[in-house]
Amino acid sequence: MTDNIDLQRVFLDRLQKVIPKDQLLASVLTDTLSISVDAAYRRIKGKTNFSLEEALVLARSYNLSLDGLTDPKQQNAHFSFQDLQANFESFEEYLDLLLANLQRLEANEDTQLYYSCLDIPIFFNLGHPQIAAFKMFYWMHSVLEVEELQTKVFEPDLIPERFFKKGQEIYDTYCRIPSIELWTTNTLNSTLRQIEFYNNAGHIRSREINELIFDDLQEMLNRISLMAERGSKIINRVPTEKERDNYKLYESDIELTGNGALALVGDHKISFIGHLTFHTLTSDHPALNEKTLLWYQRLVRKANLISSVSAKNRYQFISQLEADLNKTKARILGS
Repeated sequence: MTDNIDLQRVFLDRLQKVIPKDQLLASVLTDTLSISVDAAYRRIKGKTNFSLEEALVLARSYNLSLDGLTDPKQQNAHFSFQDLQANFESFEEYLDLLLANLQRLEANEDTQLYYSCLDIPIFFNLGHPQIAAFKMFYWMHSVLEVEELQTKVFEPDLIPERFFKKGQEIYDTYCRIPSIELWTTNTLNSTLRQIEFYNNAGHIRSREINELIFDDLQEMLNRISLMAERGSKIINRVPTEKERDNYKLYESDIELTGNGALALVGDHKISFIGHLTFHTLTSDHPALNEKTLLWYQRLVRKANLISSVSAKNRYQFISQLEADLNKTKARILGS
């Protein structure tokens, strides 16, 4: 019985670290498990053990894992994975989960996000309407293989309007979360290759649509440059104290091998590992995340900070991305 109570205490301590500071643990248990306040406190005090079903509901709701409870250094790590299906509804659920994860991070005052950017972070894609339309079509057409899109040529109108609204909300939420990002001069290339392939394959046939996509990509680079210059993701209004220095952009000389993120919520850590193009594996395994944090810290030490300082290096970095953009644009548009 003592061992069960100890495990439950460890699990509750993890849960306490990831819920917003203005929420009571008892209220979270009451709402999530649909139990009474008295029943919630009995679990908090160790008088009643969680059922297996209750533990799983809490784990899924707050991206917690049940592994590592007895030995934080054990090598078996549990990952959460959203099983997406080939339909619009499943992709909308993906957007909803992404937004919910960001909102939980934003709700905690002491949050920081590390991000390794082999490709453009999904938040930027969703925050620019023409790129968002192209990317969502690409993901559903080529990755999920949604049946309704298989015979379609890309048109922004094929994407439901509510998807754009969710995408903008995701981007706005991301902009309020402090982050440290590692980019390389190749970070833009995957998107450029996708655009070129879709033109060559006949999935894009409109010069006007191409122009709109390239204009949006240029606008994205302009925004990233301004964010890096100011050291803040907030550029259209006066940032709050928390938002003032919430963006650190590094140019990594070490080639990144994948997209991934590590969220620090106080002393609690959650890994988000890119998988199958835009899917994500999520884990709060202590040993895994400690290693992941060390990996990010090593990359940062060997990278060049180009936000807030190093105007010359920042200009050269953005110029390299723009040069690649313009070469692709010239090949497609012939100008």
